[in-house]
Amino acid sequence: MRAVVVEGAGGPEVARVREVARPTADLGEVVVEVVACGMCGHDQADRAGLTDVEFPVILGHEVAGTVRSVGPSVRHLRVGDRVAAKQFQHCGRCAECFRGRDMVCRRRRFTYGGYAEQVALPESSLLQVPDGLSLERAAVVACTVGTCLQALTDVAALQRGETVLVTGAGGGLGMHGVQVAKALGAEVIAATGSAVTADLKAADHVVQTTGDWWSEVMDITNGRGVQVVLDNVGHPAVFRQAFRSAARRGRYVFTGQVSGDPVRLHPAFLFENEVTLSGSVSTSMANFADALDLAARDEVEPVTTSYPLDSVVEAFTALDERRVSGRIVLIP
Repeated sequence: MRAVVVEGAGGPEVARVREVARPTADLGEVVVEVVACGMCGHDQADRAGLTDVEFPVILGHEVAGTVRSVGPSVRHLRVGDRVAAKQFQHCGRCAECFRGRDMVCRRRRFTYGGYAEQVALPESSLLQVPDGLSLERAAVVACTVGTCLQALTDVAALQRGETVLVTGAGGGLGMHGVQVAKALGAEVIAATGSAVTADLKAADHVVQTTGDWWSEVMDITNGRGVQVVLDNVGHPAVFRQAFRSAARRGRYVFTGQVSGDPVRLHPAFLFENEVTLSGSVSTSMANFADALDLAARDEVEPVTTSYPLDSVVEAFTALDERRVSGRIVLIP
């Protein structure tokens, strides 16, 4: 079968389509016929050698497709089922998994292998895709909608009627964070450096991140500030202004970092305003299920641009140059 194999760190050119052996379903696994696989910043970091991934590797964790075969002990999925994968695999059998805390499963590991015609994945990391939701859109739900849902509900404890500032709102994660916050009943301020704002129609306000843009956020909130900041950027310059936008007892949640530079702050800014700083990564299985339901009900619309698997170099180039709105999906 065809798969994209990355044999060493580098630019888009290191991603090459190769013929590889077809996977087989081991204990508790199913083989998925891949219909679409999303690309994100984690894939870029893997490809560039910025993570601990071992080469050669078949990247791809935003997987959606149909079940081709099932291995021993698979209990809930059947051949032909439409499924989508979560970013992380978990055992499904430990005490934390039984408590619904699969995010801290001690056997948790990142999902790989989706840039291919087929991939073997644990049943425990897959959910059936609701009728009416295309597999192309379902592929990116866990990594975009689910990640933002996890951050806003489980971490920030967002309440209906509160105001949320979403940074990097023009990016593949941020534009979905805007939609999720709106679906949860928040007033949403989208902060973006992009001139293209057509995909931010769910936002109540759009702020361009030039100059002292935090003052515009304060004007929008009548000087109160925002109760929640969803920071998908993690850049020092963005942090300085977004943090100043937080209200007293506000909650500031990081979900990404696009720069290697650390953010800095004086502790006094935290305790004087009782602001909580935290982070959120990936999504729990429960929030993944809720995210799929949001997409199936059209309360959140996954934004995708498709490329053929054979055009993976062009797709990576477009991702590196930030020329694509939303998420890129590879179609085998």
